Amino acid sequence: MTAEPTTLAPSRARRRDGEATREKVLESAIQCVIDVGYRETSTNEIARRAGVTWGVIQHQFGSREQLLLAVLDHIWARLQGLVRDAAITGATLEDRLRGVLDLLAVHYGDPWHLVELQIGLDLSSNPKTSADTRDAVTRHGARLGEMWQPLWGQALGDLADDPALVSYAFSTLRGFLVSRVMARTFGHDRADPTARRLLVDGVAASLRAEAARRRLSVPA
Repeated sequence: MTAEPTTLAPSRARRRDGEATREKVLESAIQCVIDVGYRETSTNEIARRAGVTWGVIQHQFGSREQLLLAVLDHIWARLQGLVRDAAITGATLEDRLRGVLDLLAVHYGDPWHLVELQIGLDLSSNPKTSADTRDAVTRHGARLGEMWQPLWGQALGDLADDPALVSYAFSTLRGFLVSRVMARTFGHDRADPTARRLLVDGVAASLRAEAARRRLSVPA
């Protein structure tokens, strides 16, 4: 006797359709900000690009504010998946810093980070933003910093126990990457491997000098 083909239960099928719609709306919101800028990104334009109505977006997210928070969470989930299984290796401090820079570049060197930055700045400074949303944006920023900590431990060894040294290395490498993505956005990008090499060598030299000054164990 031939078995009847199985089909998804209606509730499960609706759930999958809802998840696909949600994903499409989030991706459309991100791309819209990249294409036309944050100020020109309206909920109607997001809905048009996603092929849905504003009513569907309201059903999925509730309000524009909640949609923007969901975009931050979407970006976070993408980054978390990238970092979860990452490993920083290398015989020298310079090699390991290059590994960190390459990994940071996937996020901070990508236009998605500019979207994240614009949303975070607006929601945290807009007087109309609810207190709960402001708290959520603050937590998002804190999670980003915490997520990278294990990688700094692999790259810097005992030096990673000092928050000031980690902050210096992180902010310097991140600043370089953000400046590059902004240059690309404005059409002035000039990829220069020499600048990248000097950046890594300079950070490594500064860390070694500070470690020596504090009589800490200097990484290879």
